Amino acid sequence: MISESNPIPAFRTQTTKKLVLMVEPDPSFAKILRPLIETNGFQVTIVAPGDLLVQTKARQPYLILLNLGNDGSALTLCAELKSSPYTSSIPVVLLSRGLADEETELQGYSQGADDYIVQPASEELLRARIRASLRRYSPPADLPDADLQMEGLILDLRARKVFVNSAPVALTRKEFDLLVTFLRRRGQVVYTTHLYHTVWGYGESAPVDSHTVKVHVSSLRSKLGPELGKKIVNLPGLGYRLDN
Repeated sequence: MISESNPIPAFRTQTTKKLVLMVEPDPSFAKILRPLIETNGFQVTIVAPGDLLVQTKARQPYLILLNLGNDGSALTLCAELKSSPYTSSIPVVLLSRGLADEETELQGYSQGADDYIVQPASEELLRARIRASLRRYSPPADLPDADLQMEGLILDLRARKVFVNSAPVALTRKEFDLLVTFLRRRGQVVYTTHLYHTVWGYGESAPVDSHTVKVHVSSLRSKLGPELGKKIVNLPGLGYRLDN
């Protein structure tokens, strides 16, 4: 029996490619997605929703692509993945086959989703969005050994862990990367456009979704607590600044 206190061991694999677990019940759409991901150097395994938690704990994938569906089960799965210490740091990207609306997108983020992709009509655009999602979760190769810190806050770059007053704080990938950016540019204005093009990984020509940035910054503030959260100052029309 698998439990939080007794996780099953990771499987050994002969491949050096990073593993992506995908929950996609539509075989025709899965057939389209698989080569888009694999051509970017990843190994794809398609799993059933009921097997996702076990497979994720056992295999520790690089990324999870989760079809949103219509019954809400994907959001439940996402919340369960993010509540477990063995899977919470693994990025979850929700895939939606229908039109996106703000309420549905916010529900996804509230359950811990790291990203949200709506299937476009163009396969080329879908390929670009998948590529951008894979790229933005690639760990930087040049992280310094030193921790980033300020009063009451320690950020361990290599372990991707955050501590506030010695207590661990669970952040999503984007929240962590936002905090890294703010700490590295402490006292400086960090423009919303810069955050969207770097933390979210979209090209410079992509239209900026300032609402998405605002939602994630708000969540980061809340998780850091009132004292540290208020140090991330909103500069209307510009961006944000982390005050000392």
